[in-house]
Amino acid sequence: MSALATAMPAAPMTLAAFDALTASAHGPGAHVIELHPQLAGRLLRRNTHNRALRSTAVDDYARDIEAGTWPLNGEAIKFDTHGNVLDGQHRLHAVVKAKKPVQTFIITGLPAETQTTMDSGRRRTTADALSLAAETNATTVAAILGRLWAWEQGDRKFTRRTRPTTTESQNLLAKHPQIRRSAEVAQRTHTAFPHIPPSALGTAHHLLTAIDPAATAWFFQRLGDGAELPTGHPILALRTRVTSERAKEGRIDWARHLAYLIVTWNAYRDGRNLSRLVLRPGNPVPTPK
Repeated sequence: MSALATAMPAAPMTLAAFDALTASAHGPGAHVIELHPQLAGRLLRRNTHNRALRSTAVDDYARDIEAGTWPLNGEAIKFDTHGNVLDGQHRLHAVVKAKKPVQTFIITGLPAETQTTMDSGRRRTTADALSLAAETNATTVAAILGRLWAWEQGDRKFTRRTRPTTTESQNLLAKHPQIRRSAEVAQRTHTAFPHIPPSALGTAHHLLTAIDPAATAWFFQRLGDGAELPTGHPILALRTRVTSERAKEGRIDWARHLAYLIVTWNAYRDGRNLSRLVLRPGNPVPTPK
């Protein structure tokens, strides 16, 4: 195997230089290059035998590249002995879409038949990354981050297929470290009242705390224990509604859970009674007051 190149080239690598690198190798070789959009576009012409392209993956990668948060992490774009793309088409497309270069590993000189064994592992999730960083309640924190990212993108129905990348989620957590506290409250409330998922509870807790921390603390205490709630109190209506609906339907759409929480909060803040909690299906989640 050829020695790993550790120094960046002085100028962008051309297709001719890439071909020379491939031709000079006796067997597989590993290299670090600066991959520019022009070269990525030329290499994509050699992407003739690959799985179907997933546009959402390209968009995710391109956002990280545009933000300057694409690390040199050891993952490589792989090519066969003729310079054809075996693995890495989404990264190549992302570089073209972002119109920015990235540092990347490439592996050249692989036998074409090795493609069948590539990408056979399970992709690391944001929750996996948070667990590796020793985050408490990593799964709940990751779920809340995904929902809050969508909220900040203006997706109030939570129907878009786009999800934040792990880097985007980590940046959001750095921006809002109090999400960790929301995850703790969500887990505790879910233990006391298990009919609403922690991700919805934590998302609501974060949004409502930004409006009135003291009122939010009381709201979640009463949501969990149901204590001292008079007839007509919005929290009592919420507890009754989700308990009944879960018993009848088995599950409730995630966005509906969040909408129930915010409608209840808004009624509580307005001092209004609610005898029944009713939502029109298909409407976006309301804005908390």
